Amino acid sequence: MPRSRRSNWVQRASLLGVALSTTAVGALSPPGPQFARRSEGHNLHQLAKRAFTLAGPDDILKSYDYVIAGGGLAGLVIASRLSEDAGTSVLVLEAGLSGDARAADVNAPAGAYYASIVGSEYDWNHPIEPQRFLNGRAGNWPRGKILGGSTAMNAMYLVRPARQELDAWSNMLAADPETRDGSELWNWANLFEAMKKSENFTAPSGEAYEVAGEYPFSAANHGESGPMQLGYPSVMVEAVAGWLPALEAAGVPPLEAPNGGVTLGGFISPSSISPANYTRSYSRSAYIDSLPPRSNLHILSEATVTRLGFSDRVRAQVGDESEALIANRVEFGLGDGSTRFVVGVNREVVLAGGPMGSPKILMHSGVGPADVLNAIGLDVHLELPGVGQHLADHMTAGVVFRAAVPTGGDVRDRDDEFSRSPEFLSFINDAVGFTDIQRLFGDNHVLLQQEVAEIIQNATANDGAGIGDMSMERLVPGGSPEVRAGYLHTYNITAQTLWENVGQIEFLLSLISPGSISIQSAIQHPFSRGRVYINSTEPYDPIVIDPNYFSHPVDRTIIRQGVKVVREIGNALRTAGIVTEEVQPGPDVQSDEALDGYLTNWGANTQYHPAGSCAMLPRKLGGCVNAKLKVYGTANVRVADSSVYPFEFAAHLASATYGLAETAAEVLKEEAFGVPASAKIADSDLGQQGGGGGPRSGAREGGVAVGLLVAVLVGLSGVFVL
Repeated sequence: MPRSRRSNWVQRASLLGVALSTTAVGALSPPGPQFARRSEGHNLHQLAKRAFTLAGPDDILKSYDYVIAGGGLAGLVIASRLSEDAGTSVLVLEAGLSGDARAADVNAPAGAYYASIVGSEYDWNHPIEPQRFLNGRAGNWPRGKILGGSTAMNAMYLVRPARQELDAWSNMLAADPETRDGSELWNWANLFEAMKKSENFTAPSGEAYEVAGEYPFSAANHGESGPMQLGYPSVMVEAVAGWLPALEAAGVPPLEAPNGGVTLGGFISPSSISPANYTRSYSRSAYIDSLPPRSNLHILSEATVTRLGFSDRVRAQVGDESEALIANRVEFGLGDGSTRFVVGVNREVVLAGGPMGSPKILMHSGVGPADVLNAIGLDVHLELPGVGQHLADHMTAGVVFRAAVPTGGDVRDRDDEFSRSPEFLSFINDAVGFTDIQRLFGDNHVLLQQEVAEIIQNATANDGAGIGDMSMERLVPGGSPEVRAGYLHTYNITAQTLWENVGQIEFLLSLISPGSISIQSAIQHPFSRGRVYINSTEPYDPIVIDPNYFSHPVDRTIIRQGVKVVREIGNALRTAGIVTEEVQPGPDVQSDEALDGYLTNWGANTQYHPAGSCAMLPRKLGGCVNAKLKVYGTANVRVADSSVYPFEFAAHLASATYGLAETAAEVLKEEAFGVPASAKIADSDLGQQGGGGGPRSGAREGGVAVGLLVAVLVGLSGVFVL
């Protein structure tokens, strides 16, 4: 049960160091609500010593073994691992800024709420298309445009997928000869180890742990020697202690061993926080800033990859491919892109631009759906209909209650010394819970099963023209026959998860607003799929994003039922004296029709977990990459980010993507091959293009300025395909 509320603050001051030998305990009692905190002598905002070469355009080499497009979560993990071999050269090209100017806001965990970089120059702030099934609502998807990507701006939850989900993915791949090789990499057993490899877990302890109710956790389910720090805030509000009892009262029991392959139940999630100084631990701070100096790793910020160049002189035999394009260079622009450069590729290109960036690069390189490329006059070098398709996202809707206890937002609004302290700025939301279809619908879950089957029967009727307003074009807009086949295949897998002990709704407790407490209901396995595509030949123009939210009506039904359970959780919190009345959508919004109106017109929004636009599926099912992340039809281009997930997981995607990136690095190391010499860019080639050449010519010296591009390509008489 929740502990009784106390009227003062309790501080535990610890002497934290490499060797922890003594602990000093003291008490401070300023007026205010009850938090517990741990303090330390470290500067919260102190930047780690940079251990990589942040290259300028004049410092770039002519070519690198690996060129990584995107310095976000996966890109920096892979760069760090590949550059462990001093004989391997790695270049990371990141479109965003380094983030140094906003380091204080990025490093403070609570900066995600109170000094957010969302909407700033560090945010892609992707616009999405008006949504037909949300009454024409549009909006934006924030994604990190900064070294570290979205790990520099996210809410820092560490929540893994369920065992059943990952095994379903792996088994699906293993069932097809095209994706069998490497399919075992993505099962629970292997990806669990890869996820743990990234982690260094610190268990909760002290007064903060006591005040939060001494919640269950499992150190055995986490790594203990990885670069990414995992821990808990140094302060906790006592309202957190009411979370697990309230969930249990609503039929969602506590999860005794979180992140071990079971997602059902309530728990307090660990967060990517460094317990040494309570700063955000993200891909840059964990995998790059912590490194000793490496001369073989170059990272260039404000460098937007615009397209890949392929050699048409040599095509390689790769697996069952009779021919495969070989990427031998990467074009990128600096700043506003008015000048473009080229860098050579000795081994492989890794696309790590996320669900928007990676398919965008492929399409601008002439790899993607032929109808999309033809519509804007781009040459099709490799027709791959699934590029940009299979897009999925978690949607969420909240219920807001008036708070009967102080929240983190109340403390922040005081604007006093404590509210600006490193201790308080480590306080973030971390209370979650997952429930299944049986709890959501009871005996009516059979009716839901029937509805899921009927909808797809209607959509596929009449050769996909459908019945009534349900058709394959509604469910898979712009999809080729291969993409539609892939949707049906993953549809069946998603439907199967409904009847298993896997989370279908995630509940999240938010304590960051003054005077109010909100609880979110987020669908975890949506049936709705959208797409991304380009409608301009200019790589700096935004990609078109259509999530196609609620195109499948069952998604709305499931979220609606989750909102009803949220109200049950709220009733339990009211009984515990933590909340009072409901503020929104309000007590008058009760019927299914009224709740659907709330969700459609303003209540349902993104949970910021897009995935799937370069799906790891067989090519005949609209897949983009095989089980070893290689783009179909290419010899040396891979995609390694959350765009490869063929369906959504009951999880936050960071943990799975750290595991994916660790796995990708191992695949690249194991499969390292020298691209045939005739397919490499010879010194004379880049020398011609750049007008100079030389051993370090790459960007301005050995690169290609856009004004020279056409003349050079004509002069080379088709040697390069762009």
